[in-house]
Amino acid sequence: MVEFSSSFLLSVRQRALRSRVWFKALNSAERAILTLAPKCVDAVKSPMLVDFVAKIIVKVTEALRSPLERFRNQVAVPLAEKISQIAQRWGNVQAKKWASDKGFVQYLAVCKFNDVTVFR
Repeated sequence: MVEFSSSFLLSVRQRALRSRVWFKALNSAERAILTLAPKCVDAVKSPMLVDFVAKIIVKVTEALRSPLERFRNQVAVPLAEKISQIAQRWGNVQAKKWASDKGFVQYLAVCKFNDVTVFR
């Protein structure tokens, strides 16, 4: 079982506050749990509380990611895989590596990120 120390929870709270996602990403109950847990215990040991805290931390971590990084994982990686498969069907043997090439995925992300008007 995972234990979350009070110092770790305080650092997550501080990062969320400094990057202005504390109020945007979390509701009042989640903010209360993350505020009170480090004040009450040195390490969270309750399985139920560990589950809640883990979900909150995942939510904060997701909110801290940049829009381009989220776009890259949601749009550019599947696009790179599709382009790779099409090129392989056309007979390009080296195209299999394209789907895992970080530079190619980043290139597609930047190109498509600038095309989509929703992200401007």
